[in-house]
Amino acid sequence: MTVVTPRVARSRRAVMTLFVTACVVVFGAAAFGVLYALPGLVEEVRLLWEETW
Repeated sequence: MTVVTPRVARSRRAVMTLFVTACVVVFGAAAFGVLYALPGLVEEVRLLWEETW
């Protein structure tokens, strides 16, 4: 059985907190990028559709 000292537990908690924070920032930026690009993309697809048909 492995004994986890308080220092190791704190370290693991800090690493996990940094990982979760990084994930939230990355996924938030991706969601913002999609929402920012969506209106232009929809308009582009609509114009392309009208040109094609």
